[in-house]
Amino acid sequence: MSARVTDVAPGMVREVTVVERPPTWRGTPFSLSYVHLDREVSGTELLEIHRWASRAQLENPRVISPFTLEWSSVFHPRFYRAAAQAGLAAQGAWEPVAVNARDAGLQSLWLESVLFLSAVTLSAAIVQSRFSEGTLASKYDRLWQAGRLATRGLVPGLQGERLMQDVEAMASAPGIPDLERLLAIRRRFEEVIACFEHPAPVTGVNMAQTALPAGMRARFAFVDELKERIGGKLVCVIVYGSSVNSRHFADYDLVLVVEDPEAVLRRLYASSPVFRGKELNVGVYSPDELWRMQCLSGDNLAGYGLCIYGEARVPAKPVDDLLLRNLSFGIVRQRQQLGMIAAALGDTPDPADDRRNLYEYFAKIPANIAKGTFGAAGQRLTKEEAHQWIESVCGFQTPRMQQLAGTGEPGRALAESAVATGAVLRALNERFNIVRPLRASS
Repeated sequence: MSARVTDVAPGMVREVTVVERPPTWRGTPFSLSYVHLDREVSGTELLEIHRWASRAQLENPRVISPFTLEWSSVFHPRFYRAAAQAGLAAQGAWEPVAVNARDAGLQSLWLESVLFLSAVTLSAAIVQSRFSEGTLASKYDRLWQAGRLATRGLVPGLQGERLMQDVEAMASAPGIPDLERLLAIRRRFEEVIACFEHPAPVTGVNMAQTALPAGMRARFAFVDELKERIGGKLVCVIVYGSSVNSRHFADYDLVLVVEDPEAVLRRLYASSPVFRGKELNVGVYSPDELWRMQCLSGDNLAGYGLCIYGEARVPAKPVDDLLLRNLSFGIVRQRQQLGMIAAALGDTPDPADDRRNLYEYFAKIPANIAKGTFGAAGQRLTKEEAHQWIESVCGFQTPRMQQLAGTGEPGRALAESAVATGAVLRALNERFNIVRPLRASS
């Protein structure tokens, strides 16, 4: 059903459509309130719309601007079609500039993006205990979506009904230890990701250990400790991020390629490894798992990672595919930001609360998108350069909003960040010509 809105500022809200969704693994139906806007809004206006939605007692409000709706034609086509059928289609649709724009491929791109962003955090959930009940619920949601879409033929080879039954069983089973639950979730993600066929031309690149300068050898001298902890299952270690390209860095980002990922994750469970006072943020994969995950990523690991032990084969994807995936990740993250604002209104997270880290992370989404997209085009930005570029584009000050997200007004920080995410995506598209308005058929 839908209802016309009359008690907000003219020219902002066009219509509210309340959609009741059927039960998922949660067992009960739920409603989403899509608040369609006539124009793009500022962070302040977005926050006021959410406050109005709260007063109007709208369930699970999702604010949809013209930009969000139009770009859904590429990055969430099922949603775009549903809006069109409800008479809420935007002024026009878009299409990728250099990638085949078949509908099935765009639907798959959306699902691949959602699942990749959810699966890529599983190692940290296990090794650093970075999870909560909300985290687990979001993983179940993503797997359920994949199962539902598999029943409609979107994921060939995946038994959708069985996956949904597995999710229901995992979610309802009492007393399962956290580690066993996380590993079971990880297995289901790997099953789904193994069903994707990457449409773009992909070549293989070997990443092998090379001699490091003396200073770099000391910086990455944790390899022997990892080998001792993991045993003979370690195949390769690849480091990336600021520990590779900056003199000053807060932590280490690394990929561990191993023979038996579950056995290694059991050994590392809740250990939160550190080296010289800096945390080791590890992703743990088998060689095949690394290949499949990298096929779905928005970067080419060989282009920015450094192999400090062993050898691994990784995919190299064309730039056009990388650019499109980075925009897709940005759209997924923006929708998550928009969905979090209502819950964050009035919240003041405790310094020890997991929500603080979550809010701070989502406040820096514009920077993550900028760094990823520039990197896909071969331009590696430092954190500071990304922050400066974003501020020049839309005035968004990333460090200030991260501070506000963690200790002050997370609702405001998320609203400002969601608006900045849209501005950054549009600016990146203008710079790299990734998607364009759909041309009329001749």
